[in-house]
Amino acid sequence: MSTPMGDGDRIPPPRFQLGDPRWLLELRYLPWPVAWAARFGRPGPLHVELGFGDGAFLAALARRMPAANLVGVERALEPTRWALRRMRREGAENVRLVLGDAFAALAFLFEPESIEGLYVNFPDPWPKARHHHRRLLTPGFLHLAAHRLRPGGLLTIATDDPDYALWIAEALRGTPGLESVFETPWVHALPGREPTRYERKALAAGRTCFYFVWRRSGPVPAPALPRIMQGEASMPHRIWEGDPDLSQVAAQLRGRLWQDGETIWRVKGLYRALEGEGLLIELLMAEGAWVETVALLFRPHGSGLWILKPAEIGGLRPTLALKMGVQRIAQAIEEATPGLRVVSSTI
Repeated sequence: MSTPMGDGDRIPPPRFQLGDPRWLLELRYLPWPVAWAARFGRPGPLHVELGFGDGAFLAALARRMPAANLVGVERALEPTRWALRRMRREGAENVRLVLGDAFAALAFLFEPESIEGLYVNFPDPWPKARHHHRRLLTPGFLHLAAHRLRPGGLLTIATDDPDYALWIAEALRGTPGLESVFETPWVHALPGREPTRYERKALAAGRTCFYFVWRRSGPVPAPALPRIMQGEASMPHRIWEGDPDLSQVAAQLRGRLWQDGETIWRVKGLYRALEGEGLLIELLMAEGAWVETVALLFRPHGSGLWILKPAEIGGLRPTLALKMGVQRIAQAIEEATPGLRVVSSTI
């Protein structure tokens, strides 16, 4: 196990990568966007469930729509394992599971007007008012969802939380290009629907469920994504000539926090590199509900040269937020070692 700089000298080992290319994919390793017809090996209408839990609802969709290509997205590892076992057991060839964040997956992996059906089943209501900013179904998220639906495509949402239902209804009414397929924002039953595991428990306990089915019926302007999610052309780095004092660099970086608008960068940890020279810098990047932790390396790069670049672990993407984070770390390094001379930089 790795320990912070000063108490050890090891870089944290890379995370274990789940391996089952037939069904399971990891968001961090996928291209932006994904050519889903090629990934499935056939064309077909694309249906997406965000937060698939144990996979029962997704498997039922697969049985009911064998000609469709179905993608499930889940950020929790244990439910993903349950769903993977289910897909293997049922031989669900028309399903792909993606391990990753729902907002990021919808933003990165799917083209505009590409999704036939989008399903969000019983997302966490975050009932306390101070936690409402953590809710998935915000106006910004629903705008993005509408933009990814094809004209005529359907967004289906289910919840058993009355307060969240009112929140969702208000957000949907303000989303451009969407209209309810019913005369009301929601209904309390959908005949023929396969209930989720949570849904069966809610119904058995006598709770009322709210089902939203809204259709894309008009144009949707492109949504403004958080800056942290905007892509860059190349991976950021900076190379210097000089002889930095690592102790001074570490002292300058430890605990640093920067903020630019809604984007925050914070140095979470510092580690000695495996070869004893250089640092691994653990950097947290956050904007709204989107949070990512990345690893940066500051190490020798040939005779008399030092480089700062993303570490080759974790499947990092060259986002604008990463570029700006590397830029801030580079500036801190230069503050600690004024004699460094920049010889190459993409930031």
